[in-house]
Parts: sequence; C-alpha cells; structure tokens
Amino acid sequence: MDKNIIERYKAEMLKISRLAKQTNAEITQTTEPINNQEQGTSENSGKLIAIVTTLRSLYPVSNAKITLFTGDYNNMNVIATDYTDQSGRTDAFTLETPSEQLSLDSANTTRPYALYNMLVEAEGYLSNIHLNIPVFSNTTSLQRSNMLLVETAGVNKGPQIFDETQQFNL
Repeated sequence: MDKNIIERYKAEMLKISRLAKQTNAEITQTTEPINNQEQGTSENSGKLIAIVTTLRSLYPVSNAKITLFTGDYNNMNVIATDYTDQSGRTDAFTLETPSEQLSLDSANTTRPYALYNMLVEAEGYLSNIHLNIPVFSNTTSLQRSNMLLVETAGVNKGPQIFDETQQFNL
C-alpha cells in the first residue's frame, strides 16, 4: 500500500476530528443553560430510561407506553408518560431525587434516592408493573422490562408485578 495514501488519510481524519471538537465546543457555548432551573431540572434530580424487550431480551418492543408514577397502582399519581422508540427505549425521564450529599454522609439514616413505579403497556403483551425503582441524583438509571406475549401467558391476563426493592448499602 502506498505510504502517501496512509498519511493523507491520517491527516484528513485529524482535520475532521479537530473540526468536530471545534463544532461541539461552539454548540456547548451557545446552548448551555445559565443554571439548571432554566433547563427545567434541579440539582436534586436523576434520570430514568426504560428499555422494553420481549421475553429474554431478544427483540425490542417499539411503541410501548411507559407511565411513571408514585403511589399505589389503583390510585397512582402519574409523573410522566412516554413511548418507546424502535430500539425499545424511551427518552430519559428527569425525576426529582434527594440530594446526592445524603449518600456521602455515613451517619445519614434518610434514603439517598427516590423510588418510582413504572407501568409498561404494549399491544399484544401482558402489562408489566415495576415497583420501587431507585433513582439517584445526578445519575441515569436504566430499567429493563421484558414483555410476555398475551397468547403465551395462559390463564393469567393481569399485569405482571415486579418489585425492584433492594437495599443499597452506601
């Protein structure tokens, strides 16, 4: 292989890389909010992304309705709703959380994360309810939900309930 081709390719890639870094810096300078309040989030917030797939995570489930809520399923306080894209993912939900400083204090007895519930509904699948999903401040959490086809569910046609409660020793 001609060494000039390799050098020209290398020079072109470096030029593209510099241009991309420059463009990203310009975008950041022009779109960065002055403070978190301007963006609609607070310092005490975390993010949650739902990932919905068929049983055993073989295929993504697109257009699944995701409802985040607090409280009991029969008396839910809806926080947000979104639909999954073709990859089975939602956009990140921004959710209120306790301050991350709580997790840095070893004497703290207050839970340093918020708990949210998630209802997942998709046509042709049994609904899933995920209870007590932990969301930490300044962290993006991923919540997977594996859907079961209605025709393979047998007698049980009600929602499947998953309790995500775990103790986090911080």
